[in-house]
Formats: sequence, C-alpha cells, structure tokens
Amino acid sequence: MRLIDADILSYALFEKHNAHPYCWPILLDALHGRIRAALTSITLLESYNSLVYDYLVASKEVAHKMYGLSQSRRILFIPTTGEAVRKAIEIAEKHHVRSFDANLVASAEVNNISIIVSNDRHIERLCRERNLIFENPLPKNARERMKT
Repeated sequence: MRLIDADILSYALFEKHNAHPYCWPILLDALHGRIRAALTSITLLESYNSLVYDYLVASKEVAHKMYGLSQSRRILFIPTTGEAVRKAIEIAEKHHVRSFDANLVASAEVNNISIIVSNDRHIERLCRERNLIFENPLPKNARERMKT
C-alpha cells in the first residue's frame, strides 16, 4: 500500500505541470487497481488548495476532479482521526516539521502503510528517520528542472 502526498496528487491533476507525466501514471494505476494506494482527507484538501490558489485552476474544475476522485472504490481514503492528530503533533514536535507533513507520516503509521509517495524532501527525511519507504516518481533531472 502506498500513501500519496499532496504534491504528487496536485502534479497528477495539473496537466501543465512539468511533473505531470511522472505522477499521472501513478494516479491512473491507483484508480485502475494496478497499485494499492491511499489518500488522506487532508491530502485532498491540500491538493485542492494548491490547484486553485497556486496553479490557478478554476475551483469548479478542481472540485469536480476531487469529487470524482473521492468516489473511487480502488483508492483507500483515510479520515483524520484523533489518534492520527495526536501522533502528528508528536512527530511535528520531535522532528521539527510542519503539521501537514507530520500528519502524512502519522497517517501512514496509524494505518500500517509503509510506503509514502512524495517529492517533498521533508517527507523524505521523515521517512528515513521513522523507517518508512520513500518513493519519488520524479527522475533526478526533472527534480532539478523544478528547482530553477
């Protein structure tokens, strides 16, 4: 099972992003059941926010995509629970990271998910420190192009 981060979901849903060609296949594989994947409720909200406010995609279009995605029977949708929030706060304090990043890791741990798919170096560090598997679908040259 893979837990998909908001950056990967946003890149997958924004066709004009340089990372789209690397992230879209992951979402398709999840939607078609070729890989087991999960999304947290917070990830959906973060992606909505990023698409609307950072990439300036029309809110109705993003809402339509998110609604359709949320109807998938092949993707596991993880709600935010009190247990996950408490663990996220502990992780945020211990590892000095944003609560959203800590929530992703806490959600993985609480739900026994060992793989996190992300392009976020903070998530990469957290995975290393908490013995989770970090998968970045973007090749190094694509990551370098995104930095400039």
